[in-house]
Amino acid sequence: MKGKQLTDRRNRILEMLAEQDELPVSYLISTLKVSDETIRKDLIEMERQGMIQRMHGRVQLIRKNDNQDEAIWQRASQNQEAKERIAAEVMRHIPDGDFSVGLDVGNTTWHVAKLLVKKLNITVVTNSLDIAQLYAQEKNSAIQFTGGALRIIDNGFYGYWTRENLKGVNMSVSVLGTSGIMECDGIGAVSFDDRDVKKLYAKNSRLVIAAFDSSKCTRGTMVDGVPWSDIDLVITDDGMPEEDRRRIEQQTKLIIV
Repeated sequence: MKGKQLTDRRNRILEMLAEQDELPVSYLISTLKVSDETIRKDLIEMERQGMIQRMHGRVQLIRKNDNQDEAIWQRASQNQEAKERIAAEVMRHIPDGDFSVGLDVGNTTWHVAKLLVKKLNITVVTNSLDIAQLYAQEKNSAIQFTGGALRIIDNGFYGYWTRENLKGVNMSVSVLGTSGIMECDGIGAVSFDDRDVKKLYAKNSRLVIAAFDSSKCTRGTMVDGVPWSDIDLVITDDGMPEEDRRRIEQQTKLIIV
């Protein structure tokens, strides 16, 4: 029975990842109602077998493309490198000094936070639990956490309290992520709550930066988030299709890294 339970649990993990591609480890623990150690052992073995890839508290599915042997993990690795390059470019637009920086939920914004945490006299405002946990480990960092209702699938906080807390905050710079821009006249949002939070970051910031890797160009979203006209700077990697480049450059500044 124990072996069957283990197999069923790992199959369930694969089913959940097949729907989302990437999930927080905390989501797997709470959904499957097992211990941290049990999930850790499952993920180590599944990664060893080439099923999944683990990365800072999250897990990503590895797929095989029908038309080529390249696995998703190879592309994910490239995306990871792209996100690091994008984050480094974002840092060039955040000056030293007494500044406040808003950081949206997302993997790319997490990479920005990882670099930003070493800067002195910077106060970070975020609705991301992952970013808040990163800053909690640093003695000299300052963070304003919005709170709100936790959406466990992306470890982001949304809803009434999130909006109310953001309304009263003025930020020097905000860095916005997105889950997709296809068929959007701007960055997309996964929900109306996500859209509202992104719009507040943009409204209350002197400089608005959208930072995302080029894989988001082929992904659509349920809701339009922030239009290009409300974004001062878009930073992405060189995988962005030419059509998207032209479309964005007509409305705002675009930097390709």
